[in-house]
Amino acid sequence: MIAKNRNNNIIILLAAFLSIWGCEEFVRRKIGGFAGSYPFAESWDIHATEDEVIAAIVELKRENPSLQPPNEEELYFPRKMDYDWGSDEMKDHLHRSIALKDSTLPLPPMTKSNTTSGNWLFIHFYYSGTKEIVYTWTSPEYGDTTITTFAFVSLRNIDNPKGTRKLINRDFWYLANKWQIHKFKTTVVDRIKEIVARKRASKA
Repeated sequence: MIAKNRNNNIIILLAAFLSIWGCEEFVRRKIGGFAGSYPFAESWDIHATEDEVIAAIVELKRENPSLQPPNEEELYFPRKMDYDWGSDEMKDHLHRSIALKDSTLPLPPMTKSNTTSGNWLFIHFYYSGTKEIVYTWTSPEYGDTTITTFAFVSLRNIDNPKGTRKLINRDFWYLANKWQIHKFKTTVVDRIKEIVARKRASKA
């Protein structure tokens, strides 16, 4: 009787574990970790300004050229800028265009006061061993520019340029997903933190 009860307890515990694990997998792969444009991205908060992080990324790629995707010259992709139609200057331009009934009125030169930029600065890395391009982005922490969010978004095989990107935290099974995150952290994130610390120490 004791052995039977023990076996029943083991079965119950195993069923509970599988149920919890299954729910976690469902949430991870179907819902994502946070709302927004990149709900499945794996992110790290680096205690450094975005300029420091980008400088560290540039140095990392120069120290390890194999991390730069083949046939890509850009070490990172600057934010896209566009006119801020909510700024006073652009509102005035719009009103003058309407008053003059002239939709061809030349736009003013872009300045900091009349433009806006995207939330994310995009960086591509490369795993030469698996021939995969790694898609990432950085963004300053809202309200605290001394912290930069660095996000790992997806991977794509370089031999399949029109292929679908595989999203981290969605398109990989549990162990494969954990491995991809660990690989990126040790290959890129930890190295960036080391370079930031090294640069700060050299200026001290």
